Amino acid sequence: MVSPAPLSLDRVLRTAFSPADGGDPTSEAELPVHVIPQGGEPRWIVVGDPRDAAPVFRSWRPFKVGTRLRWSAVVGASLLGVLSRVPGVISTLGSIDLAYWQRSLPGFQDDWAPVIYIGNPSHTRKVTAFFVARGDHRLKAVAKVPLNAMSGSAILNEVAILEKLSGADYLPASLFQDPERGIAAQSWLEGKPVSRTLTPAHIELLARFALPGATIRVSAQRGTIARELDQADLPFDRDVLARAQEFLDYDEPLPAFIEHRDFAPWNLKRLPNGQTGAIDWEWAVTRGLPCQDIFRYFYIQDALFHGPDNAWQSLNSHPLVRQHYKRFTIPPEALPALAMYYQLRVLGMDWQSGNSFLAEYAFRQIESLLRLRSAKSVQA
Repeated sequence: MVSPAPLSLDRVLRTAFSPADGGDPTSEAELPVHVIPQGGEPRWIVVGDPRDAAPVFRSWRPFKVGTRLRWSAVVGASLLGVLSRVPGVISTLGSIDLAYWQRSLPGFQDDWAPVIYIGNPSHTRKVTAFFVARGDHRLKAVAKVPLNAMSGSAILNEVAILEKLSGADYLPASLFQDPERGIAAQSWLEGKPVSRTLTPAHIELLARFALPGATIRVSAQRGTIARELDQADLPFDRDVLARAQEFLDYDEPLPAFIEHRDFAPWNLKRLPNGQTGAIDWEWAVTRGLPCQDIFRYFYIQDALFHGPDNAWQSLNSHPLVRQHYKRFTIPPEALPALAMYYQLRVLGMDWQSGNSFLAEYAFRQIESLLRLRSAKSVQA
């Protein structure tokens, strides 16, 4: 399990604003920075005038009521230019060198102000820089910088996905990539935050992920899952995991889909055309199993919002989900295998990320699926 060291402000700034190769060493400047911390680490860093950060902050929608109220105060203070007066905000000076971005980002202008967000601790943790034009307060680009080698691979994987799906209106466009550093930038996807409720627009987006005429088998994924679990130092009952992998023997062909793999409300937007779009494609694959993003949508919310611990029953009784199953001819007997694949995959991923809470949640769901199968066997 990964146990990352706490991030310092200095390290974040050095990561986000590393000097350009062959750049002017005098391009570095000491500028005001306003730090919004979380858990003893920087979560947001505003460089310069806090009013420039308001468009980014308004696009952020916390889902918990208490957090949303506190965030409203941050947005208001940012709009008024008094972010430093918000309790907990740290205002100081930081060394900022924009030379790399001036050279790398297409169309970069001197009036672009960076707003920094630091992701949650994981094996793919990154720094995200939002660039806002001071004149019209519009977001011009979103850049991602790795905090470790695996996050660099994830960032470059997202580039490959965006380029492969180039032209689709439900995701950002790739702007540039730096394979040596694992850095990339993309366009800002205009849209508004969505609620936690599954809607027809969500389901229509998932339908657009279908690969016409392509099929895939759960059984073909068993070897990969077995290797990932064998290589992980998991503290969970190996007998349970062995019985769970038997689900993956399901061998009927199923429709293949693009898998976003983090299909959750915070990664979705309501686009100006009324449709739903998705951001953060770092974990995506272009040919995967069906239903994985539906499972993600229900299970991750059940875990993070603490229940009611009935995601399996809730998703399978949801009329929109049932319509999706019917539309793509996904038989009921395939669902336990598809769900078990999802849980086994995220179990390894979450443990590797150092997120014991989500890993333990996944293991409980694995045990639940095994109990359901045992109950059905008894009834039969």
